[in-house]
This record gives sequence, C-alpha cells and structure tokens, in this order.
Amino acid sequence: MKSVLLNSIMFLVLAILLSACTSNKESTSEGVEDFDSPVYSGGNLKIGIVGAPPKVREDNVKFISLSLGDVEEKSFRDVDAVFINKNYLPEAAEAKYAKVYLESLVPFIFINSEKVYLAFIDEELSYEDAHTSKAGDYLIGYFNHKYFGLSLYNHQNTKKTIQDCYSRVFSIIENAKNTGEINL
Repeated sequence: MKSVLLNSIMFLVLAILLSACTSNKESTSEGVEDFDSPVYSGGNLKIGIVGAPPKVREDNVKFISLSLGDVEEKSFRDVDAVFINKNYLPEAAEAKYAKVYLESLVPFIFINSEKVYLAFIDEELSYEDAHTSKAGDYLIGYFNHKYFGLSLYNHQNTKKTIQDCYSRVFSIIENAKNTGEINL
C-alpha cells in the first residue's frame, strides 16, 4: 500500500514539473512575438547608411547610401544620423574616424557591434583590441559626448525584435534632431 501511494505521489510531482517546464517554454517563445512594439510615427528622417540599409517597418525613414570615405570627409550634412553596418565596424574604428564621431552634429549608430563604443571614439584603441561588449546592445550610438545602447527585446534576434530596436532608435534620433540631446 505504501509503495502504491509513494508511486502515485512521485507520478504527480513529475507530472507537475513537466507541465511547468512545457508551459514556460511556450510563454517564452510567444513572448518574443507578442510584445508591444510601436512603429516610429514621428517626422521624416534621412539616415546615412554605410552598408546595406536595414529592413524597417517605417515609411517615413529614408536611407541614403554613404561610404566610409564620405564619413571621413564629413560628407553627410543632409542626414539626421549615420548608421554603420557590422561588416564595416573594424574599419570604422580606425583612428582617423574618431574625431569625426566626437565632433559630429548628428548621431552615429554602430549596428550589432561586438565591441564597446570606445572602439570608435578612442584614437589609440583598435576594434580588435577594444573590450567585448557585455551589455548585449544591438545598436550602439554616440552623439554630443554621450553614449547609448539599445538591446533587442529579451535579447532574442528575430525580425520583430530587430525592427523594434530600429523604431526605438528613430525616436531617439528625432529627439536629438529637435533638441541636440540624447534622451532615453
């Protein structure tokens, strides 16, 4: 009789544990796609982009192709911000660009950098030698002597979380355009 009761209790405990694990997995995967992610609805923005433009949800954001040569020559006066894609980050961290970022009248956004923002503004620090970012930010920005970072929702790399991250940075860029400051 005791063994039947003990087996029944063990079965019940095991069933509860398994259902809790299953429930947790479902809520985690659903949570990534079900979070509130407003689309940027502010004014029109023109974003300079070194590399391929990201796929965003906004119709009021226009991307203008730039080269790192344009960045070096400061030929980006008609844009509200400059984005630099991951493939160009090691070169964008070369010493000759640091002064451009430090003195820029528009925010610079470094996409999916594995390194901290100092890699871009410290002339003596190469991308390879810079500390690896532990914050998990997908977008790292620098403007007016202020660094900021935006991570993906739940640190999940999905189309929706990436688009959400861009929508949030567009709001920050619009605010910087209107106030000259970064406000998170």
